[in-house]
Amino acid sequence: MSKASKLKKQAELAQKPTVKQAFFNFIDAMTDNRNFCMAWLIAGFIFFTVYGFIDNPDLAKTASVIGKTHPRLFIWWAVFSGVSLYLNIHYLYKLNSFKNEKLAKFGNVCTYLGFFCIFACVHIPSVEPEDGKPLQMAAHWSTALLFAAFFAAAIIAFLLYKSMQKSVKHIIMLVTLALTLILMVVLLLIFGKSGGIESIPMWVAYIIIFMLNYTKPFQPVKD
Repeated sequence: MSKASKLKKQAELAQKPTVKQAFFNFIDAMTDNRNFCMAWLIAGFIFFTVYGFIDNPDLAKTASVIGKTHPRLFIWWAVFSGVSLYLNIHYLYKLNSFKNEKLAKFGNVCTYLGFFCIFACVHIPSVEPEDGKPLQMAAHWSTALLFAAFFAAAIIAFLLYKSMQKSVKHIIMLVTLALTLILMVVLLLIFGKSGGIESIPMWVAYIIIFMLNYTKPFQPVKD
């Protein structure tokens, strides 16, 4: 093979995306699609809500407890919840050109970590203290809490950025989300584990993201 041919082949290989690059290019293209992201958000909200009522009309059981008797549905719960939030947080950031600020970088990291934690949580079965598996119990509940905390932090990072620009409507959203999280913690301390209590922040997060991404008052003004 001639030197020119080698150089040409090297140039072609350099231009060809790796599997990792191709994956991220695909995700990037998906988060450009408004209807695709909206469909996932609505589907995620519906599946999350319906799943919470399975064998659980009073919402006393948490998602993890339901998952003990419905493990496959628990995996789908993670898929719908994780993918819908992941796509729509990225869509939110791109829609508002929120990418270079430190808060945006922090939010992106939190989104990736939240996505990882929700699937880690599903693959570490929930156990009770009497089962005698303290490490597994700690791992499950840690990943469950972290998934919620990381996704919440990604939304808060954006709302905080907008609030610093003195956007009243975003300040209202930020305060609403913060008060919801505080309320959840207080209620859990008073009543203990409850599927209904733990669902409140997710429902509020879905509503806030829908408003930010798809309602007219929150659409960015184009120059």
